[in-house]
Amino acid sequence: MRQIQAGRLLVLWILGLSSTLSAASDKEFRNRYIAEVNDQTWVLNLDSRRSFASMISAKLQMGDALNRMILLGNIDEGLITGTYKPLRVSAMADEKIFTLQWIDDRSVRLTLDGANALARHGITLRADANVNPVDDALVGRWYSDVTPGIDAQNPYMGQQWSIQFQDDGSLCEDSRRVDSRQPPQDYSPCEQGSKHLWKAENGKIHVADDNGNWSLKFDYRLMGGRLVVSYPDGQRRIASRPDQRLSAQ
Repeated sequence: MRQIQAGRLLVLWILGLSSTLSAASDKEFRNRYIAEVNDQTWVLNLDSRRSFASMISAKLQMGDALNRMILLGNIDEGLITGTYKPLRVSAMADEKIFTLQWIDDRSVRLTLDGANALARHGITLRADANVNPVDDALVGRWYSDVTPGIDAQNPYMGQQWSIQFQDDGSLCEDSRRVDSRQPPQDYSPCEQGSKHLWKAENGKIHVADDNGNWSLKFDYRLMGGRLVVSYPDGQRRIASRPDQRLSAQ
């Protein structure tokens, strides 16, 4: 009788330990995270179906569909450590080390040994529940140079385009009349401009209309601290940060 009771207690202790590991380890992790890396969209999918509470597998797509990795690791208090290798290779392929650190309810930090310099130092990915892919390098305000010649009566009057990317996935855009003789002013295009949801995918900015339909707004590149955008109709704009414009005066 004592052996049966001891056996039951052991089973209950194991079950309790298993549920504690599951609750403490992966309750903070989401199933899907995304990031924009070097004009490519990285997607990390964590598999919630697994045999052991302390282990987890994941798949990482780095840009195009051919560049995919499989990750297998152990969870310990918000930190996943393990190994990764290309998905479409033999079972004998060399495995390399990765870590996935929980930051907050929306984001994690992924580090890949043996990968590019960015991944070796760590890349922040965000949960894809209601969050669109956001390129951190874009977040903030950008202003174009003043385009002259919009007023025949005043040759000094020009037009300036501004855009503000926000890390909550919203975007504001505005064009206003500016006196080119005046020093540059830092203002928010969100004060009067239109506002949309935005996402960055492989060097392209997409915006959503009021019905939630996505469309291409422009292609973009970051060159020497400047934002270069190219619209589908061929129009091109170059913008810089407020501090760059002010320091150039």
